[in-house]
Amino acid sequence: MNDLTDYSIFTHKHDLLIFISSIYTAGMAKLKCSDYGFECDYVAEGQIEDVIVEFGKHTEEVHGIDYSKEALMQFILRKK
Repeated sequence: MNDLTDYSIFTHKHDLLIFISSIYTAGMAKLKCSDYGFECDYVAEGQIEDVIVEFGKHTEEVHGIDYSKEALMQFILRKK
């Protein structure tokens, strides 16, 4: 997770604590296009970094939206 070590993306200490606990406890995440307004059945599920890469690639290639890794991490944090 070398690309995600900039902790300034966390606007609240609570978000950072949730992020850290999610890595050390489950380390798993799930993002669904339908949760973000797309009429699409795509689901990325697995290790956090893999989900970020897979979901980001899908949204860029299929929906034409290039989300940053930081934005996708915020999606994951807000789901917890």
